[in-house]
Amino acid sequence: MFRIVVFFLLLFALAAGFAWLADNPGTVEIQWPWLQASVKGSLLQAVIAIAAVTALIMMVWWVVSGVINSPKLFGNWLSGRRREKGYMALSKGMVAAGAGNAATARKLANESAKLLDNEPLVAMLNAQTLLLEGKRGDAREKFEEMVEKDETKLLGLRGLYIEAEREGEVAAAAHFAKSANETSPGTPWAAKALLKAQTLGQAWEPALKTLQENHAFGLITKPEFQRKRAVILTALALEEEDAAPDKAKGHALTAHKLAVGLVPASITAARICQRLGDNRKAAKVLESSWKDAPHPEIADAYINLRSGDTASERLKRAEKLSQKKPDSLEGHLAIARSAVDAGEWTTARTAMKKVLKAGATERACLLMADIEQAEHGDAGRVREWLSRAVSAERDPVWTADGMVSDHWQPLSPTTGQLDAFEWKIPVAALGDPANTVDYSDLANEPLPKPAAPVVEKEADTTALDDIEDATIIDDDKEEAEAEAVSPEIVSIASAGTVVAATLSNEAEKPTNEPITEAEIIELKPVAAKLGDEQTTEAASAPAPEPESAETAEKPLAKKEAKSPYANANLDDDEDGVIDRRPDDPGISQEEESQPKKGLFF
Repeated sequence: MFRIVVFFLLLFALAAGFAWLADNPGTVEIQWPWLQASVKGSLLQAVIAIAAVTALIMMVWWVVSGVINSPKLFGNWLSGRRREKGYMALSKGMVAAGAGNAATARKLANESAKLLDNEPLVAMLNAQTLLLEGKRGDAREKFEEMVEKDETKLLGLRGLYIEAEREGEVAAAAHFAKSANETSPGTPWAAKALLKAQTLGQAWEPALKTLQENHAFGLITKPEFQRKRAVILTALALEEEDAAPDKAKGHALTAHKLAVGLVPASITAARICQRLGDNRKAAKVLESSWKDAPHPEIADAYINLRSGDTASERLKRAEKLSQKKPDSLEGHLAIARSAVDAGEWTTARTAMKKVLKAGATERACLLMADIEQAEHGDAGRVREWLSRAVSAERDPVWTADGMVSDHWQPLSPTTGQLDAFEWKIPVAALGDPANTVDYSDLANEPLPKPAAPVVEKEADTTALDDIEDATIIDDDKEEAEAEAVSPEIVSIASAGTVVAATLSNEAEKPTNEPITEAEIIELKPVAAKLGDEQTTEAASAPAPEPESAETAEKPLAKKEAKSPYANANLDDDEDGVIDRRPDDPGISQEEESQPKKGLFF
């Protein structure tokens, strides 16, 4: 737009000048004494004559100079065509190299090298073609030649860095990245590669400086800068914790301020403060982190902040921490664990009700097993919770790149990535949420009464003569004969005691009196009346030897077990063979002789 305005202004000025000359004609006289002649005319005619002569001179000069410079112009035209063909070959060669066509790339690389001189892309195409041909040694030589030239130095360093990383030469890769960063500060790949090399070598202080430079050049955002700086400061505090605790404390507290949700930074700062006798500062750090991200390690550090506290005092600290974030499941778990140590069973079960209502995880099931064991010593309930723990949802752990660790690390052991560890459920343990078992109602179940101690006694088959209609039903009996048996409900508890039975003498057998194996075999047909389809087959089998007091304490049947291996007691022999349970009688000769049924028969 500006150029158009200037053009019209100049055109207007020229027209105005000619108009003024037309309105104000003057006289111009030119005399040549050697010709003894003179030329007279108006001023306008003189101006037009001067312009025409100037144009004529320019045209003559253009023709003459063209003739004189024609060889050079012809050479430039030829070189232009040569350069054009060279760039065309270079372009096609880059495409062929990118497509992995080594033969075509080599042909075009040689052609472009002949047509183009001192072109950096030709050297790059040659190096790339050598890599495609598998000649990595020659390719490295090409990259080294490129480093010697200023215009291709950065490109050569990039190629050498990639080759060093591919071959696992960490020190060489770090050297090339550092050289590239010094040559051109702020180059993204060089700056990030240098930071990675420094963190892999655990050079935390130089890594802090490089991270600051990356942020200054705008290579990373401010939140990312603060998070990574907090991770590096935490790693530096862990390294200096024993040698320089005061310096480590400053680094850990700075990391905590930069990233309050970074649990390892908070725990490290609290541990160092506790070591230096500043328990108040340690508690404040843990409380602020708990509000942002409740974590079991924070709870454990807070509860055990004072080593001389009793179990009751630790329980109070757990309750205080839980109040900082009332709806946290980790707070309820911390209270339950502390209550178990203090023997406060009501408090423990109240806390576990809220945990189980939200969904029982493996850790919650194991904690319930500890409660049952410590409060009642009920082996049946303990095994029940242990079996539920097998199928329960897994708890979060420190994981990075598919690797699970029992503690946090600043780097991934697999890829070397900074701040790769996350507190989450491992990918391999993730399941379908629709298949998650709900154990929220289990916390409200009435507590089982402890079983009376079992005393071994001889098998007495006459003790069942008084049970009304307790006759053995053979498999060949008709259904009508089975319905004739009408005793009261007989249930066999996990401790092997008769709960209820109708006796012929109108007297009730004590509910907690232990029974022998012989009595159990006689009562199994009565249980078949209630729908147990497997007890009829067991009734016809010969009665085994009476159980000892040790085996009588084991549950006879447990249908609530979730895992098929919940009641198994597997021992590994020296030869690697897994034996059966000690109380398993095995397969009798009579059962062995029976024909076995296949899967589809």
